[in-house]
Amino acid sequence: MQVAPDSGCGTSQPVALRLDLNVPSFQLDAYEDGVRIRRYRVAVGMRGYRTPRDTFAITSIEWNPWWIPPASEWARDEKVTPPGPMNPMGRVKLYFLPLYFLHGTPHESSLGKAASHGCVRMANADAMALARLVHAAGTPGVDSVVLDSLVADTTLTRLIQLDVPVPLVVRYEVAEVDSDSLVLHRDVYGLERRSERERAIDALVRHGIARDALDVERLVGRLRATSRRPLRIAVSELLLTLPPRPPDP
Repeated sequence: MQVAPDSGCGTSQPVALRLDLNVPSFQLDAYEDGVRIRRYRVAVGMRGYRTPRDTFAITSIEWNPWWIPPASEWARDEKVTPPGPMNPMGRVKLYFLPLYFLHGTPHESSLGKAASHGCVRMANADAMALARLVHAAGTPGVDSVVLDSLVADTTLTRLIQLDVPVPLVVRYEVAEVDSDSLVLHRDVYGLERRSERERAIDALVRHGIARDALDVERLVGRLRATSRRPLRIAVSELLLTLPPRPPDP
């Protein structure tokens, strides 16, 4: 196993970065100073291997990782795999919990699905771009030349501990407001016990819209009009239209 040499110090300045994953949306967002700067399409765990939900922290990044099969029944016939095009971890993996990672994958057709054994899969190009963002925030002293070498040489394995952990929130919201639209996702883990109407109203109220300002009849009509999910509805369509105020006497 090749290991990259120690790096010199770079001149990058740290950034305030946080990551947010809503499992049913299959989307991972990166925020800097509260502003979303990236959105990545991901795969999450299957129903029998759910991606854990909580507040975590990215603590280390491994470039060009080897894959060591876990001591699990599903992996009993798997072999240790060196870095390369068929490595299940892809080009890079970011640790957030023992045995759980954000990582690249050679199986990009699985993105947008509940397809993994609990980890979060990303396109290799996206995983490497995310790793660079996390390094900028968590290890600003790592020289970009070192990262360039790890990207260029697919056999060069290196584990880098972060000086500053980067927060990651993994949540499960089947209804959410995103970019001024109400978005209804599939309940991929079958966890919801509320009606879709109730989920939608709760999401809108969490967004700061008063319950009595909603046109619930129109909302229900839109939900019944199609079974396609995800479904995106402009919030403005769901607000009651108030009659014009009469002029002052």
